[in-house]
Amino acid sequence: MSRASRLWKKVRQSSRNDGLCLYVYPFSIQCIVVQFTVALALRRKSRASRDLGHLRYRLVNLEKNENLQEWYLLDINPLGRVPTLTGKALPSPLTDCLSVVYWVCEQCPALLPESHRTEISRLLTQLHENFEGYSSPNPAVEDLLVNHDITPTHRQALEYKRECQRKQREVVANNVSDGNSMTKETTAFLDEIVVQLDKHGKGTIWIYGDVGPTVLDAHVVAFVARLTDISLEDLVPPELRAYAATIMALPEWREVMKGRPTVWDPLLEPVDELPN
Repeated sequence: MSRASRLWKKVRQSSRNDGLCLYVYPFSIQCIVVQFTVALALRRKSRASRDLGHLRYRLVNLEKNENLQEWYLLDINPLGRVPTLTGKALPSPLTDCLSVVYWVCEQCPALLPESHRTEISRLLTQLHENFEGYSSPNPAVEDLLVNHDITPTHRQALEYKRECQRKQREVVANNVSDGNSMTKETTAFLDEIVVQLDKHGKGTIWIYGDVGPTVLDAHVVAFVARLTDISLEDLVPPELRAYAATIMALPEWREVMKGRPTVWDPLLEPVDELPN
């Protein structure tokens, strides 16, 4: 059995005995997307499963590299990523954002309406590829590997994480070399959202109009907020700035963000002390 298979087997065995738990970091764009998707699902309580209402959250402080600790890599997610969803209701942990998002949509099908399913799925895939381009490898992996005090199993898990980061760097480098720059991809994605909003919005606050909030709304609003927070708001068309501002004034966004920006600010309280 390969190293990766052994790690995944251990995670499946150790994380299925608990209730549903979502491991998050408040300044991860992927975590924000998932939490806002859940919030929009609970907005329609009569159409959402009870599991969503009982979902627990656990902080994984990336500032302290908790995602690289032995317990997280061996018992929760060998990839060392957030968000991750675990629980006995799942056949195995969901260890990437898109998988968690689709699980939420299964609990509240209205978020992924059949009439727009193909279109939404394509746009989500496109945006998540963009997310990968904006992420960067964690140098702390190498720092931990030179530590002679770590256990053999922790070392093995870190080596696996390092290999995953290497492959991610190659994918990003290949995309850039093909001329698919992150800026071009971002602009193309946002321009297409404007087209969908103009076509289906019909004067409502949601991309697909009277259909109501969808998982795509959760993604687009979070992405626009992040671009604004990293001073790339010029990439966002005016129509989408107004659209996002309207939705960010809703209680569901305020409940998720609690007035925080989408990126860490030294003026904020320490991550461990932030309200959840």
